[in-house]
Amino acid sequence: MSLENAEQVAQPEAAPMVETPSEVASGGSGNEFLNMIPEELRDHPSISPIKDVENLARSYVNAQKLIGADKIPLPVNPTDEDLDRIYDRLGRPASPTEYGIHADGNIITEDLVAEYSDIAHKLRLTPEQAKGVLDYYKSSVEQTDSAALEMVEEARESTVSTLRQEWGRAFDQKVEAAATVAQEFASPDMFNLELSDGSKLGDNVEFIKAFAKIADFRQSVTSEDTVSENSQSMMMTPAHAKSQVEAIMGDKTHPYWDKKNPGHASAVEHMQGLMGMLHG
Repeated sequence: MSLENAEQVAQPEAAPMVETPSEVASGGSGNEFLNMIPEELRDHPSISPIKDVENLARSYVNAQKLIGADKIPLPVNPTDEDLDRIYDRLGRPASPTEYGIHADGNIITEDLVAEYSDIAHKLRLTPEQAKGVLDYYKSSVEQTDSAALEMVEEARESTVSTLRQEWGRAFDQKVEAAATVAQEFASPDMFNLELSDGSKLGDNVEFIKAFAKIADFRQSVTSEDTVSENSQSMMMTPAHAKSQVEAIMGDKTHPYWDKKNPGHASAVEHMQGLMGMLHG
């Protein structure tokens, strides 16, 4: 390669020249309208993108449209008062009560309406925005409640199936006896206690079986133990007393029916105690 060629290769290409608006006005790219404006305006950044008189006219028309529009000034470092003025212009109500939110008697309570309206106003939400957030909240709660109800129902059905399989034809009687004992010893709130799997304590298999065993123990107390039977009669509810009366009346082998049985007298006394509970 010759020295001449090497010099041509090594020599860098010259950077393209960029004309300023003033240079253009002096005869560069044909923007002759720059000659018509004062020299101190030719180098202004807002002028440099304009290439001809048509674009200059368009820029002027657009500027006039903006000047006539209802604009909201945006401060560089807005204060709370500045933001209040801005969002009031955008549609925030003058007071929380003007959001027009109403209670539905279910998820949206009166207390929630008052509290949420205050929060929405502090966050400078418009009525449409506030309604959108509240609708989302309500929908989420409804879905959660629906899922929880389905879970409770599934747990209850599973419990019934398990106990029916274990108790067979005695299912109804054992459930009723267990419920009677449970109502006697446990508060109503106890049955609604939520377990770790989301089910209720009152639907738990082992919970029901425990009270059924207590009921079985009561029924298995020997009629020969007069003191024990009288004490049991004093603790029974009318419903349980009725079930025991019906059991004795249906069992013709019970000492109550056999006057010769050594336990007959105590059985009769026990029956009188049960009838006393039923009829006062």
